[in-house]
Amino acid sequence: MKNRILAVAGAFGLLTAFANSQAFPVINEFVADHTGSDTNEFVEVFGSANSDLSNYFVLEIEGDSTGAGVLDEIIQVGTTDAGGFWVTPYSAGMLENGTITLLLVTDLSGVVVGLDLDVDNDGVFDVTPWTSIVDSVGVTDGGASDVNYSSVVLGPGYDGNSFRPGGASRIPNGVDTDTTADWMRNDFDGEGFPGFTGTPDVGEALNTAGSTNLAAVPEPATMAALALGAIGLIRRRRS
Repeated sequence: MKNRILAVAGAFGLLTAFANSQAFPVINEFVADHTGSDTNEFVEVFGSANSDLSNYFVLEIEGDSTGAGVLDEIIQVGTTDAGGFWVTPYSAGMLENGTITLLLVTDLSGVVVGLDLDVDNDGVFDVTPWTSIVDSVGVTDGGASDVNYSSVVLGPGYDGNSFRPGGASRIPNGVDTDTTADWMRNDFDGEGFPGFTGTPDVGEALNTAGSTNLAAVPEPATMAALALGAIGLIRRRRS
């Protein structure tokens, strides 16, 4: 399996090198929960290479029942690297394990952690202290009275797996059709994290903070398509 991962990594890396010019940044990968004590939580943003995104903020919004709408975390984005990635350091306790929404917004002002953005818990923001919502993704644990603030919600069964996803990756980087099909759940046992021995399976992604998102066990047809795409890009550049 390692050889298959390396093969697709090479093909995907070539594609990323030639196609990392996102018109708008997106939340590209996140981990809120993994095996153990959640020491490697992170959020990754993908956009154009070497871009100052300091006017963008990732917000974590509470979604569990009576606490819905409370702003749990504010993360200011920085400058993307040569590959178009910006990522938080690994953290323990940055993101909650229950029902949450992650928003990527611009020009946030006048807010603090703990502010209730949805006072009546009806799923509609009563306070919008930003210029625009550029991207969003939600996670739900299936609570009957839980609330999400994104049209894209990853929950138990969204991909045929009955467990709530602890993290997820856009496959490929930056794909954004505003559907759950953009997202593949990350290996909960930590494959890709330093010091972790994961149990990646078909339908799961590796944990790849700050680098190209990869399916853990890509199908042969996917690998072939990636390789052909990379070869085509190289030929076009040489012609």
